[in-house]
Amino acid sequence: MSTPNGRSDPCMHRLIAGAATAALMAAAGAAHAQARAVSEVEELTVTAQKREERLQDVPISVAVVGGDTLQRLKLNESSDLQYLVPGLTLNSSSGPRSYGFFIRGIGTTTFSTETIESSTAYIVDGVVYGQAGATAMDLPDIERIEVLRGPQGTLFGKNASAGAINIVTRRPSDTLTGTASLTWAWPDDERKLSAYVSGPITDTLKFSLSGRMNKRDGIVDNVFDGRKLNDRNDRGVRGKLLWEPNDKLDVTAIADYYRRDAHCCVWTLRRFAPTRSPGEIESATAGIVPGPRNLEQNINGGVFTDLSNVGLSVEANYDIGDHVLTSITSYRFWETKDGLDTDNSPANRFDINFAAFKQAQWTQELRLTSPAGQFFEYVAGLYFFNSNVNSASFQYQPLSTAAFGSVETYKYADNRNVAAFGQGNINFTKDLRGIVGARYLKERLEYDRIRRDARSGVQQPFSGTRKENGFVWRLGLQYDVTDDIMTFATVTRGYKAGGFDGLSVTVVEVEPEIPTNFELGVRTSWPSVRATVNATLFHTTVKDYQVSARDPELNAYFLTNAAKVRSRGVEVDATWRPFADHDLTLMASAAAIDGEWQRFNNAACYAGQTAAQGCAGTPATQDISGGALPRLPHWTVSANAHYERELPGSGLSGSLDVGLSHRSKANVAYPSAPFTFQDNVTLVNATVGIGEAEGRWRVSLYARNLFDEHYVLNILATPTGGVGSTSQTPLYEAQRVVGVGLDVRF
Repeated sequence: MSTPNGRSDPCMHRLIAGAATAALMAAAGAAHAQARAVSEVEELTVTAQKREERLQDVPISVAVVGGDTLQRLKLNESSDLQYLVPGLTLNSSSGPRSYGFFIRGIGTTTFSTETIESSTAYIVDGVVYGQAGATAMDLPDIERIEVLRGPQGTLFGKNASAGAINIVTRRPSDTLTGTASLTWAWPDDERKLSAYVSGPITDTLKFSLSGRMNKRDGIVDNVFDGRKLNDRNDRGVRGKLLWEPNDKLDVTAIADYYRRDAHCCVWTLRRFAPTRSPGEIESATAGIVPGPRNLEQNINGGVFTDLSNVGLSVEANYDIGDHVLTSITSYRFWETKDGLDTDNSPANRFDINFAAFKQAQWTQELRLTSPAGQFFEYVAGLYFFNSNVNSASFQYQPLSTAAFGSVETYKYADNRNVAAFGQGNINFTKDLRGIVGARYLKERLEYDRIRRDARSGVQQPFSGTRKENGFVWRLGLQYDVTDDIMTFATVTRGYKAGGFDGLSVTVVEVEPEIPTNFELGVRTSWPSVRATVNATLFHTTVKDYQVSARDPELNAYFLTNAAKVRSRGVEVDATWRPFADHDLTLMASAAAIDGEWQRFNNAACYAGQTAAQGCAGTPATQDISGGALPRLPHWTVSANAHYERELPGSGLSGSLDVGLSHRSKANVAYPSAPFTFQDNVTLVNATVGIGEAEGRWRVSLYARNLFDEHYVLNILATPTGGVGSTSQTPLYEAQRVVGVGLDVRF
């Protein structure tokens, strides 16, 4: 393993190797594994309302993905969540800085990440990640992942106007335990190693340590020099210490580190323009054939993504009578450097697109949780967030014209958020509860930018400050029809702060994003047939929706507000164990969602759009009011089956896991164009395994995308192509991947 400068990373090697060795050695010693009961559906516990509750008692649309499911299907990256949770989609046009999740079609991805945040909050062990790009990482030692759909600002605060992804990692164990997993897959020589070990140090102190490596070859062939691009080289560690000096206090300290070095992330040509650009002519001469399955490029510039992610946090819980006082203190640092050659040719036209980005954040949360079962039960607290961002970008284009000049941009942003929040249930009767919650926040954003023409030396400085006050609230009723059927109705108002568009030549301010969400839901359990069925109807409108787009005339990205958007639909989640005496579990989720630009009369035009097609004015815009939201399939479905059975007289057990993900046809670009549609996509993953019946080891054969379904992440107008040219973001997952794995545990 080597760092960007070519030197090895011995510290990381030792940490990962140490965790793997401990797990493998202990696995050889034969500790007994308890068999899982098969007679009932597993009861899931979540913390979607900042306290532990049964999933069936929570009046929120929550999708839960267990760590065991991720392990069995060999899915262990944050991007894999979109295949497991209907209504959740991912967008990333060129690497981590443009990374972002959409929930129910609502979300924001932008290169102006210094001042604009994702609409989906990403929380790991109680700590909010302030930058969406910092979430582009593996998922180690996962206990469960909760995807909370709809605005969640009351309790989760920042950047939760679309929803939240709440990740809970494994708690250190009372006894010495460990796992290790090794997989190898082809066609791109994917190698993954992960290990986890946990146990007591003293009577009051426990630990856990995990490490992982993920490496594979690139999927895009560069015909210019034979390099393989869009590869992966990831590694990371996480350590925990849990101190419980008495029965009133517990303190958990967590440290994590993650690093990625890759030759990533390039587009490939999907369609040549009728009048080809010089780069397209040279690509055609080199033998590149554009199309949906094109995995070739022809460039000479540097392509790379180097990122590191470091975090420290301390959570303390102290019992004050029947109440619990919780403090979570955290520090995180995220750094990324990336370069991209966008001219589709070996010529030095648009070769050096380099960006360096650093973010440091500090958070502090204090909250008080009342005991459950009282007339008024509540969670209340205070929250503080501070983030400093420094970035520099360089676009050196030696053969550029005046329209595409070489530019240097330096940015600094300081963002501070303080809030008071609370949410409670009023138990009118044993079966009827009222829900009330609110959050008041104050936001301050300071932003400085210098934009310099690298040739003329002309500078365009900007300094600005935004101060905002926001109010988020939630009201609802919850009623238990029977012990096994719960219904609820809620209305929620969210808030996402405004900011500055640092991508435009002239800095403009972007207004806050205000969602209002109505939900009707039912949660049902059927013990006699070992099943649960949950459903939610929702209707969401967002005022001043924050949208990022590319101006085809200026070849530049910009950020603006759409006056109003709407998303409405239904979500259904079900689990069934059909046999009391067989370990077979069936899980299915589906979402039918309709998203619309309700009022957006100054939307960006797509490349090549004419006045006859609705593009008019100076600067040119179009009215897309009534049109469909992008990146939102009307139908999304996820289904998984797990079957396990002992093989009589052998001391072995066999298992079969099958997962299906389906998305209907959708436009995957904004501005949306007739040529930026992604067809229906249906993916099947499967794993067959055999191992020791007590679970100490297992070997498996697995396939991701079993039927070799091809698709792309997004489609965009080629930034340096002729009018009508399109490019695409290819995906490693958009091919059949077959692998073998070895898992051991003790």
